[in-house]
Amino acid sequence: MQKTPNWLAGEQYLRVNAPELAPFMEQYGHCNMKPDCQERYFEVLLTGIAAQQLPPEVSRKIMDQLRRLAGNPVTPEKLLSLTDETIVTCGLTAIKITYMKEFARLVMDHTVDFSLFAEMTDAQIVKLLKTVKGLGQWTIEMFMLLSLCRPDVLPGDDFLLKKEVKLLFALDEIPKRGQLNKLMEPWRPWRSLAVWYLWQHSADIKKK
Repeated sequence: MQKTPNWLAGEQYLRVNAPELAPFMEQYGHCNMKPDCQERYFEVLLTGIAAQQLPPEVSRKIMDQLRRLAGNPVTPEKLLSLTDETIVTCGLTAIKITYMKEFARLVMDHTVDFSLFAEMTDAQIVKLLKTVKGLGQWTIEMFMLLSLCRPDVLPGDDFLLKKEVKLLFALDEIPKRGQLNKLMEPWRPWRSLAVWYLWQHSADIKKK
């Protein structure tokens, strides 16, 4: 089981090393992110495969339908028990179904062993998950940040994050991954926490 990081220690670090984030900490309080239970890892990553190149509302409907067929959470065993013909009724393409079932088999034979994640480094987990067909960089980084609560993840292709960084640093353009890395370097080793605060601000703006 992943442990919840000491977000309070992260706040103290960022107040000293990233004073530009202090207003967000004052406005949104303490971070409440907690790791997902291990039983949900497979479904979270499966959602990333299903959601590729689809609007969020479409991928949500697909996963809702898949849960009705395979249970909640979706498990490798249950997914593999369903025929491709059954799964395709959820709105998934043949190639995505192939990727999903290949992923399920990797979990079943312990090539991808979620029980080992707590002892693995970020780099080791990323390297392993990159071998899974259908899992992209953004999906893996979001999983590391939101499901595992690793404290120093930078989802460099997340548009909401890049938009917030553009506003924060008064940039002329949306920053690319390389520029984002440089700008957020002082926020190490608590970049996940910084991202969380910027996401809170993004959600706040959206409500207004």
